[in-house]
Amino acid sequence: MKKIIYQWIAALIFILPLQVLADVVVVVAKGSPITSLSENQLRQLYLQGSGRIAGNSVKALDLPEDSSTRKEFYLAAVGKTPAQMKSYWARMIFTGRGAPPRMVSGDRAMQVMLENNPELVGYLPGNQVSSGLKVLYRLP
Repeated sequence: MKKIIYQWIAALIFILPLQVLADVVVVVAKGSPITSLSENQLRQLYLQGSGRIAGNSVKALDLPEDSSTRKEFYLAAVGKTPAQMKSYWARMIFTGRGAPPRMVSGDRAMQVMLENNPELVGYLPGNQVSSGLKVLYRLP
């Protein structure tokens, strides 16, 4: 019994630091001319679906609706739940005032699309950032 308890404790010691590394970060392709992003620019980008940052036209990418990273991202970046964002975009589409960010199938698809297009901005767990991406913003 003690052996099992020690194994669980050891597993937690190794797993908990990984949770810290999983903070959500906003990223672009390494070759993108964009070097920084303010909280206000990030909020505007994800409430408009596209925009301009440092004189460059950019489009936002989104993870699937059932993604826990997406939920964490929207709460921290925009202050809205995924359900509130869905309602927001339904109104924007209905009134013809905008289109939501393009949705990708998951973290890996987000990485590939971002690495291959310097005009795209996306978000990922911090431990999913590849060498072909650069971090513009870390969510609190």
